[in-house]
Amino acid sequence: MIDDIESALKTSALFKGMSHEQIRQVVTQLEPKTIDLKNGEYLYRSGAPADCCWEVLSGRFRARRSDLRQPFKPVDYHVGAVTGLLGIVEPGAHRPVSLIADGPVELIEIRSDNFAQLETSTRMIIWENISHILIRKLFYCRELSSLGE
Repeated sequence: MIDDIESALKTSALFKGMSHEQIRQVVTQLEPKTIDLKNGEYLYRSGAPADCCWEVLSGRFRARRSDLRQPFKPVDYHVGAVTGLLGIVEPGAHRPVSLIADGPVELIEIRSDNFAQLETSTRMIIWENISHILIRKLFYCRELSSLGE
């Protein structure tokens, strides 16, 4: 288990470019906590309301989709990657897939409850980082689509 949440958040794409003071503000306001999952445990289920996101510290996942031909799809995240951004972008929206631990997984849960309490400059950095993450995902999906996947 990670001992220093602040150090771990600094490796996250979500908090890239933040000062030490801004990271401390995130820790104080959003109260991130570490989560450990065992193989087969769900991080979230399809249809569940989104109220947080997670920074991946270690481990792998499988996504469970409604596609009957391939209901499970392996999902690879690197250390510092963020999953479940819907919880920040659109709190309360329903998760479109289920995400299941494929072996032991360690994460930091970042709740959206107090997001509006962050200073404007801190929120702006997070929104910029979210836009970069989503643009990279869009390009990746377009690349897969052009390959016929």
